[in-house]
Amino acid sequence: MISRGAFLKVLFGSFFIQSSWSFEKMQGLGFASAMAPALKEIYKDKKERSEAYKRHLEYYNAHPYMASPVLGACINLEEKASLGKTVSSAPRFKKMIMGPYGAIGDSFFWGSVRPMASVVGVLVTLLWGWEGPVAFLLLYNLFHLWMRFRGLKRGLKEGRDVVGYIMSLDLPHWGMRLKYLSAALLGVVSVVLLSSVPGGAAGPLERWVLLGAGFPAVVAAVAAINLLFKRGLSLSKLIYIITPPLILYGFLFGR
Repeated sequence: MISRGAFLKVLFGSFFIQSSWSFEKMQGLGFASAMAPALKEIYKDKKERSEAYKRHLEYYNAHPYMASPVLGACINLEEKASLGKTVSSAPRFKKMIMGPYGAIGDSFFWGSVRPMASVVGVLVTLLWGWEGPVAFLLLYNLFHLWMRFRGLKRGLKEGRDVVGYIMSLDLPHWGMRLKYLSAALLGVVSVVLLSSVPGGAAGPLERWVLLGAGFPAVVAAVAAINLLFKRGLSLSKLIYIITPPLILYGFLFGR
């Protein structure tokens, strides 16, 4: 098992996996660079370490957050290979898993978590002001950093069996739930906009009364948004369209 120092270096390196992106190797160089601290501990022989570097300089392309469980699993496989238990199968494992993990990561983080965090940020901006962007960053990175850290830990521990752990998370299912939550929050945003009176004429009590009275507007907004989804409009596109004017409105009339 690699040391805690090497673990932290690999974790830190995973944040830069796309910093050396190229059309030939995609994220291959970044992946190898992230693994380098672990490979230095695993292979004391310079020639063996050089061969390990070459194995991980091959083509690799998946969602950057989902690289953490793959990094951990590959380190686990390299440790077993260094002990003579087996020939390293890390490159084959990477090729097998990068496509599905890319699709899962894009759908969950880009298609579900980011829009949901954006809606929360807009809502907080409307209600309180400048705290909105902070709320967005905190909520989004809660999911992001969890996958970085937890995925790497489980990959190191379980090797290729980390695939079962990722499957148990059922990220596509939770991604769909987050999309429904985003649609509901967009309805709340519409009520907040209706209850906001320019110039601050509505006090805190009046604001909450109007929010309660505007519940039918929430239901109508959610129904309308879901109808748009069924007709092919993606949540990401909807967020990108409405976010700039809503943030501007929040800064002007949110307090």
